[in-house]
Amino acid sequence: MNTTSPTADLRGLFNPRSVAVIGASSTPGKWGFEYARQLLLGKSRRDIYLVNHKGGVVLESETYTSVQSLPVAPELAVICVPAAQVRSALDQVLDVGARYVVCVTAGFKEAGKEGGQLENEMRELVRAAGARLVGPNCVGLYDAAADFACTGFWTLPPGDIGIISQSGSVMLGLGRSLQRLDLGLSRAVSVGNQADLSVADFIESFALDPHTKIITAYIEEFRDGRRLFEAVEHSRSLGKDVILLAPQAGEAVGRSVASHTGSMISNEDILASVCAELDVVRVRGMGDLLLAIRGGKAPTRARSRRVAVVSDGGGTATLGADAAVAADLEVPAFSAGLIKALREISPKSPGIANPVDLVGVAFNLGAFQTALQAIASSGEVDSVLLTGDFDNAAGTIEGERVVAANIRDICSQSGMALSIATPLTAEPAMIAFTEYRVPVFDFAEEAARCLELGRHRSPVSTLIKSKNSSIFARDTDYIGSRSALADAGVAFSKALYAEDADRAAAAAESIGYPVVLKALGNLHKSDSGAVILGIPDEATLRAKVADLDKKLRPAGFSVEEMVTARDAIELLIGGVRDPAFGPTVVVAAGGTKTEVWRDRVVALAPIDEKTALRLLNSLRIAPLFAGFRGSSRINIQSVARSVVAMSEFVAQHSNVAEVEINPLIVGPENCVAVDARIVLSE
Repeated sequence: MNTTSPTADLRGLFNPRSVAVIGASSTPGKWGFEYARQLLLGKSRRDIYLVNHKGGVVLESETYTSVQSLPVAPELAVICVPAAQVRSALDQVLDVGARYVVCVTAGFKEAGKEGGQLENEMRELVRAAGARLVGPNCVGLYDAAADFACTGFWTLPPGDIGIISQSGSVMLGLGRSLQRLDLGLSRAVSVGNQADLSVADFIESFALDPHTKIITAYIEEFRDGRRLFEAVEHSRSLGKDVILLAPQAGEAVGRSVASHTGSMISNEDILASVCAELDVVRVRGMGDLLLAIRGGKAPTRARSRRVAVVSDGGGTATLGADAAVAADLEVPAFSAGLIKALREISPKSPGIANPVDLVGVAFNLGAFQTALQAIASSGEVDSVLLTGDFDNAAGTIEGERVVAANIRDICSQSGMALSIATPLTAEPAMIAFTEYRVPVFDFAEEAARCLELGRHRSPVSTLIKSKNSSIFARDTDYIGSRSALADAGVAFSKALYAEDADRAAAAAESIGYPVVLKALGNLHKSDSGAVILGIPDEATLRAKVADLDKKLRPAGFSVEEMVTARDAIELLIGGVRDPAFGPTVVVAAGGTKTEVWRDRVVALAPIDEKTALRLLNSLRIAPLFAGFRGSSRINIQSVARSVVAMSEFVAQHSNVAEVEINPLIVGPENCVAVDARIVLSE
């Protein structure tokens, strides 16, 4: 990714030399007034020009009656006029040479077809002029280091957290929540309708900002999901944390869903799978977003999910361990050596194998120091969930603060993350922990979730750049689909096309009995009885051809070898070109009941063999692959190669909407596809 591209390098947008407010107003509460007020606070850093067609004075500043009358072309123009006047204002600011435009006004794509057409025209005008547009329907942007508040109603302390939001209210609300936590912003932007600049563009830009350490993005609509995740990967390669706040993604719009694959995969499936595969922090609510930020700002972050739960009582220890497991953390049993060390520290403790119940030291946080030191020295965990009623740590306020500092140092020096749950959050030690950025909560559920969301991320794979896609121009009937996927690298059973009973008999003789007979032309052949298995001889074959011809009037027949394999498993492999995420590959439990089992995983295509194996082994039926109760181990490597071939096929053909093989029959030696379907986009 070119980090010096005009998209990524938006320094002029966040620190412009000059700004013009088009539609400046003298009426408090109007956008034209509030934007002018905020921008004028930074007038020592840049020139601020106010444009009002009536002229006069706004906020003690003389206004200009037109854009053309400005003394210089503004680097940034903020459009605050009614929707009917936006096009004229945009023409004017582009004519004088503005490089960036922020359109606050609503009433475009979100208002209907005409508004959408006007929004498209705005985008084309801006791009033709070599400029960039934020919005429309947004609440602007903010840069603390540049003293630039191009938004209304708020002023926030500086910090190192960046906010990118499709919702202005979410951006403003998150900013205020961070302020209550004594955290500040480096940058913020409300992207609005994303007519031009998108969430992905701003993730790239924030990644280049030296003042931004944590990038948060609120996303309601995924337009180019692949590019967004490419931007996330790039940002993390530059050492920036990225947190996605994304409510449940809806179903894809415009997908044909003609196959099992298309009907069983939603945008939410894709989003959840990609976040898991790339280990991207994705939360679905503001509460979890704040937990993730607090975990990321903690003095130490866990390297993995292993946690020690340490408490002052059996009940709180049990609840803490349960909260850790619910948060997808691991509570490993301690080694014999660590158990022995803890037993010497607390001989009366009934449980110290993890969770740890340090009975007899309730209300005395100082007594936990030695136990935490032993746990830290063992290297057996990467984080500690400390829970209980901690009081009277050292008898004095200063003594409690010293104990808190000691515990913080024990954890930090050993690389262990620390999160605390206690009802006594107002105690001096807890206040000290909070000042040190150690997360302190009322409940273990929050403390555990904070550890998981704040840990260092370890992607299990990376996105593979797709080759230039072409148009698939071959036949997509059943025989054509089989041929195309066989050419792509998937092994198929023998099959011959037959127009009538005589040709079917000749085909069966060539293949060898028993055979399978399929009536062609029906989308879901098994649903209508168009598939007959295990035909033993010519007489039976001819009778079945006549029967299917009478019932279904098919376009023809496919005569195929009868595939049987000892201990075989039926799988589905397929792909969908999703409107929001592009080409994807799907692996699922197959057969006629695939939509009932709904055991499937999905990834952005193409993928490599290592990723294919990981997808296969994440299925619920994966224990069957290694052999179960005497059954044979299947040829999983051959399945992985077929999945890779499928992923490359869907990625390489831009007009393939869906593709599916179901079933793929997999045994100890062979991996053979016996059915195929390709659906082209309209």
